[in-house]
Amino acid sequence: MVTASGDFGDLTLTKDVHDVWSGTTAPLAPAIYRYAFTVDGVRMADPNNPEIKGTSEFLITVPGDPAMPWELRNVPHGHVIQVLYHSQVFNTQRRYFVYTPPGDESTTDRLLVLYLLHGYTDDESTWTAVGKANLIADNLLADGKITLLLIVMPYGQLNSRVSDREALAAEFQEQFERQILTEIIPDVEGTFHAVPDATHRAMAGVSMGGLQAALIGLNYPETFATIGMWSSAFFGDPSLLLARLVAAPDDLKHAFRYVHVGVGQHDPLIAGSNTIDRFLTSHNIVHEFTPTAGTHSWVVWRGYFVDFVSKFSAVAR
Repeated sequence: MVTASGDFGDLTLTKDVHDVWSGTTAPLAPAIYRYAFTVDGVRMADPNNPEIKGTSEFLITVPGDPAMPWELRNVPHGHVIQVLYHSQVFNTQRRYFVYTPPGDESTTDRLLVLYLLHGYTDDESTWTAVGKANLIADNLLADGKITLLLIVMPYGQLNSRVSDREALAAEFQEQFERQILTEIIPDVEGTFHAVPDATHRAMAGVSMGGLQAALIGLNYPETFATIGMWSSAFFGDPSLLLARLVAAPDDLKHAFRYVHVGVGQHDPLIAGSNTIDRFLTSHNIVHEFTPTAGTHSWVVWRGYFVDFVSKFSAVAR
């Protein structure tokens, strides 16, 4: 038995007289879908597809007409740069990726910076390889919908995996927070054309990265004025995890330019996003909450990213 399963559901394949396996889905909206093959109970690679997520999932694009924001178009393209550095916080070698927009090398203008965080099973390459953040930025720039910006994508894992959810949140708050605030931001602002203030600095993330965006972004309104938290793996008491925000002066609590909480309506982590929404509402922090058709999927998150980066560009001007 051969099946294909992915963001489109499960599909049983049949073999024709030419020994070609095929199947037909219901009509799919333009998007990039994950899929994997299973042959007689064994998960198999697709040797004909170089578009891969992780080690066992592949990507297929259903194009739009006109092209969707994440599709490769004939427009000026930026660069994705790998930055290696020694982390004092983790006492090991780490890296982050930076998207620089087309024309960045010929300008002295300082740019907006978005710190973009990945999920628990991913790494710092996922936002470009799967999320297509660089292509989205290229296309939005070409269409005049955003201003020039840098996108910084750090490695978000701890040195060791922590299974207890509340311990995980506590360790992120202690270690990843220090890495971002004391190592990565100073390095970015010392190396690239970045505006060094909160108004021009944003943080967003998915799943585990959504938790990190809450713990760091919301707790440091003097550092980040625009925050996006999507399908957040947020567990625990928000009054404790976000104690720094609770204790902040009212002018800082209300200094955010734009705060977005998004989650698929069938996402298994929807409770975390609901918790953040209720917490922000109870503290009169203006935000947008978007429950979207879908689940814990890049099909949902790419759409959030398109809207978020456009809003960030608008509110930071």
